[in-house]
Amino acid sequence: MSTAVTIEQLAAKALGEAVSKIIKKVSEGKRLSDREVVILVMSLMMRRFDDFREHVDKRFDDLKAYVDKNVEGLKVYVDGRFDEFKAYVDGRLEGLKVYVDGRLNDFKAYVDEELKDFKAYVDEKFNAVEKRIDGLERRMDVVYNEVSSIKTDIVRIMKELLERAYGEKRS
Repeated sequence: MSTAVTIEQLAAKALGEAVSKIIKKVSEGKRLSDREVVILVMSLMMRRFDDFREHVDKRFDDLKAYVDKNVEGLKVYVDGRFDEFKAYVDGRLEGLKVYVDGRLNDFKAYVDEELKDFKAYVDEKFNAVEKRIDGLERRMDVVYNEVSSIKTDIVRIMKELLERAYGEKRS
């Protein structure tokens, strides 16, 4: 088994486990985080890709079964009219190729549009988080400056108290 297949299987298993946990969380009535929503969307897309792959595989298996079923009966005919039949099959396959390409392009356009909308949503969420972090950084700077000022005042007051308690500073 290749490394890519193993990694793909591990990723699919991890995604499945994450989705199970999220479904349990939803069934308990808890809110989902943005990350969990992204995981659910990824799971849905993976299922759609798998369904599409199965559909294409089935179509090829059906075509193969059709050809296998009719090859024996057509051998004599094919031998006599091979060139004509080849041109017919090539034309049909080219038409099928154009059809499949069209369907794949339609599907790609759909996925691209969905991903664009999703990217805009994710970008919006990241921008909101960045703004909140910037606000927190500004607050931390203010608190740091106030603590620093208080510390300086405490040191000055302690120095004054010590000088009063033990007399003026001796040189």
